[in-house]
Parts: sequence; structure tokens; C-alpha cells
Amino acid sequence: AVGATDYSQSDWVDGHLGSVCVEIGGKWLGAWTIFAAAISNLALFEAEMSSDAFQLMGMAERGYLPKIFQTRSKYGTPTAGIVFNTLVVVAFGGADFGQLLELLNSVYALSLLMEYAAFVKLRLYHKELQRPYRIPVPDWAAVLIVIPPTLGIFVIFATSNWYVYYFCTGIVVVGIIIFKFSDIFKRLGWVEYESRKSNNHKYATTPLDEDEITDPLEGPSADPPIDSNVEFVIA
Repeated sequence: AVGATDYSQSDWVDGHLGSVCVEIGGKWLGAWTIFAAAISNLALFEAEMSSDAFQLMGMAERGYLPKIFQTRSKYGTPTAGIVFNTLVVVAFGGADFGQLLELLNSVYALSLLMEYAAFVKLRLYHKELQRPYRIPVPDWAAVLIVIPPTLGIFVIFATSNWYVYYFCTGIVVVGIIIFKFSDIFKRLGWVEYESRKSNNHKYATTPLDEDEITDPLEGPSADPPIDSNVEFVIA
């Protein structure tokens, strides 16, 4: 589309691809392009919605979120997680696409910083934890590994707009407040949480699949039981 037209970069705005396809192949090509783009965006939205909803359900099953997020429909879908994600999407629906893109990248950058910090702390201060895999480098090299991407994230933040700083500061503060209040609600019994000592493999399947799966511990070739209180890390 870029090579077949003489449009400048400033002409490429939202919806311009459809106009280009009409100019190149006629109305039928423009209609099919818009239709395909709409289906693609819908599929991406559904995939993201599903992954986020199941992530909330998984956090609730491990005791990090209230039990209400474990709610499933008769089809095994996480109802509460879908409703919550829908409300978030509606709340940000009126924002500019460019702003949403910056905010999304900033949140992802913050999550990467937390992952890097967790990686270094686990490697330096929790060497005794069981690991399915250990990165074959010394401890000082493990620290050096995360320095280049961390510096790149700081550069991104340094070149961001002012609303990115407000948004990132706000979500960090709100996250801390929610964590503190959830701890208080848990102690007072106002909100019900799942015990964090629950079996890690208890929720590996949906209710619809339980009847079709046999017990893996049956038979002479079964693997030994896994300690439910052991959490594996990679560091």
C-alpha cells in the first residue's frame, strides 16, 4: 500500500488504509480490508480479554485477590474477571489511541522493572529455593544482564509525556493502597480469600474437563506427588 501510492507520512491516519485500498483495487478491496481489520481487532480483543480474565482468576485461586474473582460460568469462563476487564476497557474507551499506547507501554515497562528486581533478589538472597531451571551465569553477571534493559526503560520514561508520569505514579500509589487494604480486609474477615497453601495443580483444568481426566497418580508408572507448598522460580 505504501509503494503503490504517493501519500506522505502525515496522510496515514486512522482509517486511511481503507481509502488506499479503494484507490488501488476499488470499493470491493476497501470493503474487504476494513472487514478483515475489524475481525482481526475483535479477535485480538477477545484473546486479550480472555488472558487477563484468567490471570485475575488465577491470582484469586492463589489467594492474592478476593474469592469473587474465582467465579465461573457454566462454560468455565471467569465471569468476574471478564466483567472487571470490560469496565476497565469502557473507562479508557474515550482516550486518544496515542495516549493509550504510551500508557500501555509505560505499564509494561513498570512490570518489567519489577520482574528484573525480583530476578536479582531471588538470585542473590534466595539461593535455596527450588528451581526448574537456573540461568548458568554467576551472580554478578545476573545483575549485569538486567542493567541494559533497565537503562532502556529509563530512557523511555525520560522521553515520555507528562501524563505518563502522573499515570505511573497513580497506579503505583493505588496498587500499594489496595494491597494494604486487602491485607486489612483479610485479617478482619470482611473479604474472603483463598488460602495460599492450596494445591498449585488443583486448578489446572476447567470444571467441564474434570470428568474426562483420570488421576495421574494411578498405576505403577505414576510420578511421585508434588509438594503443594513448593513454588518454582527461575533465577
